[in-house]
Amino acid sequence: MSSLVPSSELKSSDVSTWSHRVGVMFETRFADDQAFSISLRNSHLGGMIVSEMRTSPFHFARSPAKLRSDMLDHFMLRLDLVGQQSRLNLIDFGQALDYAPLATHNICIILPRRTVTDAVGRAEYLHGAALGGPGVDLLKGYVQLLNQQAPYLQTAQADGAARALIDLMAGTLSGTHQGQERGRAAVTLAATQRAQAYINARLGDPGLRPGQIARDLGLSRSALYRLFEPLGGVASVVLERRLERAYRLLSDPRETRQVSTIAHALGFGSESHFARAFRQRFGHRPSDVRMGARATSASSGAQLAPALADRPFAAWLSGL
Repeated sequence: MSSLVPSSELKSSDVSTWSHRVGVMFETRFADDQAFSISLRNSHLGGMIVSEMRTSPFHFARSPAKLRSDMLDHFMLRLDLVGQQSRLNLIDFGQALDYAPLATHNICIILPRRTVTDAVGRAEYLHGAALGGPGVDLLKGYVQLLNQQAPYLQTAQADGAARALIDLMAGTLSGTHQGQERGRAAVTLAATQRAQAYINARLGDPGLRPGQIARDLGLSRSALYRLFEPLGGVASVVLERRLERAYRLLSDPRETRQVSTIAHALGFGSESHFARAFRQRFGHRPSDVRMGARATSASSGAQLAPALADRPFAAWLSGL
């Protein structure tokens, strides 16, 4: 039976304790006149270490003497989180780094050199620079997602999660054709998930159309259409998500809003349009689903009436 990946947490207000611990990788400078605190969580995913840090301000560096003494041969992918903004950096432990301030909230992923250089050609030339360009927002998003989920991953899942990050790095940071080909599927998946999350968060917007979605996500219309082509198209996905949300609401006996109010709240221009689309999708009128849900709630022994009741797995999915 697979166990959870190894994880650890550290909380401290002792500068010397933290300086000793972080000293494995960096030289540090702390402000003498400021109280110190640190909160750190680490997860070991086989081929990488994922850490989230919240700390008092301090500066860090890697001097030539430090490089000679520790002989570390790794890269650190670091996401600095400052308010609503974020900045992604790649640090090569084999190169010197002058003292610089560390963001007080950051996510770091430490990777072996061979892993990074195989995925990102000439990765050493990215040392210390803020990373940008097409797809980097997708990489930032996955770094945050991986950090959130890392402590809850089974050891059997760790390799797949780590491989997805490396493939996404290849697709977004590599300047070689081989690297970009390796990451193409990961980039496409991440971009599609990002677009779907955008749609799900804005189902009530009647102006939710391909032009708006593409513009807000920084994509061309043609790129957006390519992402959703395997799913039946952008408009089809928007309609499907709205109908699924409506079904969920109408199946909830605690939902008291009128059908017309729910339809307008989900971006439908008219109740008649909503009713036609709903019946075509589920084979029942919206009012039938509502009455069935209320009857089920009123009678514990009544048979389920919703259209998906004869397909339990589909019903579970609809209820997520």
